[in-house]
Amino acid sequence: MDFVAICIAILLWLVRPQDWLSGLAGVGFMRYAMLIALYGMYTRPGGLRPKLFFQSPADVLICAYLIWIIWTTGEWYDTAKEILPFAAFYYTAALALNTPKRLATFLSCWIAGLSVVILFGLSTEFGMELAPGSADLRSYFEGRLALNTWIFNNPNSLGHGVVTVIPLAYVWFWWRKPILMKILGCVVALAAGYCVYLTESKGAYLCGAAALGIAILFRKRLIFQVIVVLLALTMGITALKTLPRMENLSAQEDGIAGRLVIWQMAHNAMVNTDTGEGWKKFEAWITIPKIGTIHKATHGSYVNVGADLGYPGLFLFLAILYANARTVLQARPPPEDETSDRCQRALLVLVSGYAASAWIIDRAYHTDFFLIAGAISAFHRQMTRQTRVEATSDETEPDERESAPEPVHEPSRFPLPELFPVPKPGLLFASGSHSVAVAARHPGETVLVLERQRAENTAAAMSMSKAEPGTQKKLPLTWRRLGILDLILIYVVFQAVLYIWVEIMTNFISF
Repeated sequence: MDFVAICIAILLWLVRPQDWLSGLAGVGFMRYAMLIALYGMYTRPGGLRPKLFFQSPADVLICAYLIWIIWTTGEWYDTAKEILPFAAFYYTAALALNTPKRLATFLSCWIAGLSVVILFGLSTEFGMELAPGSADLRSYFEGRLALNTWIFNNPNSLGHGVVTVIPLAYVWFWWRKPILMKILGCVVALAAGYCVYLTESKGAYLCGAAALGIAILFRKRLIFQVIVVLLALTMGITALKTLPRMENLSAQEDGIAGRLVIWQMAHNAMVNTDTGEGWKKFEAWITIPKIGTIHKATHGSYVNVGADLGYPGLFLFLAILYANARTVLQARPPPEDETSDRCQRALLVLVSGYAASAWIIDRAYHTDFFLIAGAISAFHRQMTRQTRVEATSDETEPDERESAPEPVHEPSRFPLPELFPVPKPGLLFASGSHSVAVAARHPGETVLVLERQRAENTAAAMSMSKAEPGTQKKLPLTWRRLGILDLILIYVVFQAVLYIWVEIMTNFISF
């Protein structure tokens, strides 16, 4: 039940039928999905044990992040009630997606939900408008495509949400797939690309290029990676400048200038407080001459978290992204497990696309952040579970085999039935993995001797494995808990984000 609930939840989160079906307006589908997910976790086989909630580094970081939100915001009961869905969806994904097949099904639902969003967006372009109100919304944004749903109600959010389908189509339909699936992948990628093109979102273009590059370069040869990066920095930038609105990417552009002002406000809020303004309490107001003073979004998840939750909150937010990235980059699924390998690449696309988009749009408090983290935590559990099984078998099997008593075969005191004629002495029959030597000592008596070839081969293989450790099977993932080195690396990432934040505010790079 919990697995079905989490798959339905991602579809409901992306498609949101209550936003475009008038008869369902106001129905809290996500709340019902959360309740079903919680009930499914409670009734799962084996029950809920405390140790199940702390099996990956992300588990600890998610708990610390949510506790910090409650502590710093005040109004503890109301805040805890609001963030309960985040914890519920995270742990449901982490515990319910306990097999590669389940994880692949969940990711297929994710791709299917985004495909529906693409279909709805393109329907507006061709005059069908499957999501009523999207055409009026497009007119409001001066021709830029948007979808009349709560998540994708502006061109930037629609572009950033849809652009990840392009690298996902490569991973899910093209990589190591037959020709028909590759054709389907091309169709999906082209549809997603055209939808993003219609949004005219400059940030979506850049983030999509970054996520696609990571998907293509993952585990490729170093020389290939260097060549692709050099081409991206030359020809790639030139190609990006030909896209709509990319010719004016500078601090003088009105949209970028407004963002820089808001980023300065958020930075001041983070610096002047120990714990930030509080969860969802930071507000940016700017004055536009022809309109007046209006409320504007922070246009950046890192900026939003820093202003709301202060330095510690931003540190924990980045630590979760670090844990997700290290898991999907370090894991080495077995070569025969293509499903886990494909899921790993898809999860890498999702987390890299999210990390890139977090510089440009507000997605810090969206459910999909916790669903991505939960899915990667489930992948972490799968990889470390295989590690424990393999390590146990390597440690115990030799002892068991060496200590097992050898069977003793007594000479048969009963003659074989005449139906089975006694072969000549020394005649050898091979059957399966054993060889049977039958010898007649005197009439009516035979001796059956089992030559234990399998045991001998096993002993030889064990001796070779002891002599050559490099021949043993590699472990999928050995990282199970945060260490000192992890905290140092997270701190480095934290300082890098702060540095980039200040540099963009003061010296915006234009090209």
